[in-house]
Amino acid sequence: MKTIKQSSLFFYVIVSFFFSINDVYTQQPLDSSYYYYDLISKPKNIDDLFSAYVFFDKYKKKDLKDGDTLSAIRNLRYIAAIQKKIGLLNDSEKSGVDALSLLDKINENNEVKKEPKIGLYNHLGKVYRELENYDDAIKYYKKAEKIDDKLENQIIIKNNIGIAYLKQKKYNQAISYFSHALKRSIEINDREEVARIRSNLGLSQSKLNIKEGLMNLELALEFREKMKLNDGIITSYLHLVEYYMDRGKKDKAVMFAMKAYNVAKITKNRTHELAVLNMLTNLSEDENVLKYKKINDSITYSRRQHENKNSSIRYRLNEQIETNNQIELEKEKIKNENQLSYFLLFLIILISIFSYFIIKSKHKKKTLQAVYKTESHISKKVHDEVANDVFQVMNTLQNTVNVNERIIDDLDAIYIKTRNISKEHSVLDYEGNFKETLNDLLLNYNTDAVRVIVKDIDKVNWEIVSKLKKETIYKVLQELMVNMKKHSQAEFVALTFKTLRKKITISYSDDGIGTDIKKSTGLQNVENRIRSINGTINFESGINKGFKSKITV
Repeated sequence: MKTIKQSSLFFYVIVSFFFSINDVYTQQPLDSSYYYYDLISKPKNIDDLFSAYVFFDKYKKKDLKDGDTLSAIRNLRYIAAIQKKIGLLNDSEKSGVDALSLLDKINENNEVKKEPKIGLYNHLGKVYRELENYDDAIKYYKKAEKIDDKLENQIIIKNNIGIAYLKQKKYNQAISYFSHALKRSIEINDREEVARIRSNLGLSQSKLNIKEGLMNLELALEFREKMKLNDGIITSYLHLVEYYMDRGKKDKAVMFAMKAYNVAKITKNRTHELAVLNMLTNLSEDENVLKYKKINDSITYSRRQHENKNSSIRYRLNEQIETNNQIELEKEKIKNENQLSYFLLFLIILISIFSYFIIKSKHKKKTLQAVYKTESHISKKVHDEVANDVFQVMNTLQNTVNVNERIIDDLDAIYIKTRNISKEHSVLDYEGNFKETLNDLLLNYNTDAVRVIVKDIDKVNWEIVSKLKKETIYKVLQELMVNMKKHSQAEFVALTFKTLRKKITISYSDDGIGTDIKKSTGLQNVENRIRSINGTINFESGINKGFKSKITV
């Protein structure tokens, strides 16, 4: 089988060019989100945080512009985390609240919104806790607690709520949350979490003089010492210092404070070291107190400097963002200029291709018309000169005595052949009733030996079909019928006409002896004629399988 597709070259050229242009602008650098996330998690310096801020701020704006709200929320969470790390707690709070506002506006199911909502609630709880706004911290922790169904997360959230209540001196509420968290952490056998919560619970109980308080404090210390959790050990010591200070047992308090101080020096944890020395100031006036004051003054001064730098940090951030925006504008300008150049190039190529095919099509039509004109001219010459001369010779011989009858019969056969040749290539009246003309052609091959069936020829609106197409259809079907008569030995021939989307489809089939589709001159002529009017044709046959052809013009 073979199908002729005149427009395939044009299609592939256009599609290939389009995708090559598209690739220039759709190729993006590999996603750097993981890289910048690592900068947030493990920054080497504040510039790492600035770089991450610019990256996520850029994509947050792009996401909002593109309407990708969930992605914008994710980037806002990263921004909020960066702001918290560099001390911009109020800004971090605003970013978290903005992300929650966006989350409330999207029409997604609860499961999609659940994870970002839990993360934002926990983040805001941490921010308000650092701001010593414990009521709001508790509010957001409880919001997270209400929707987070993971047991490990529930334990952490309840512990955080308990700490906030402890800071507020609401000891009964603190005990309630610590007790529940302790029970669940024991269930999952998380020893480190058990020790942390038990220490917090013991301190809360001690504030209300509940006897189990000291036991829980000591058990927590024992667990932490066995697991060698230095930070936890320091916290346990500090809790015991507070326990004994509340009861006026300064010697015991000093003993645990010194233990905490020694571990803090080993671990080089300045925060814990400061907390220990702070407690010691309430116990005695010794060299440790002087050291505490010195460290405390240093840290206080650093904090003031840090607070004074907040405006500088904001300025540097805005400056870096502005620089980044300028770079993006330049890139956009270059991109637009390149797009215009590619578009103009594409337009020129497109016009050239269209012009090529239009000129080629016109040339084919002119060539075909010239062929038909030549055929008609030859047909007329054959009829007017050869056939008439043969006819005159026959008449002369018939009036001559003793002429061999065989000669007259041979001349008669020659006359019939020349007349048929003339008829095959004669000029037809394509402006008249073409359906009848074509139908007569096909049914002319209907004989006692061959039955020709023509179906739905009248369903084609022949009036709107161009003269060139009519002439080509006529010639091609004539060629097929001649081929059938000479070679196929068929008994039945069927031709079906259809119209679909302004295209005419003609299906030919016979029950002849078939062929292996080695194109004869006749079939090659058929192909050339169809190709010349941008039509398609295919052949299907095999030995003793008949012959089929489908024409679309």
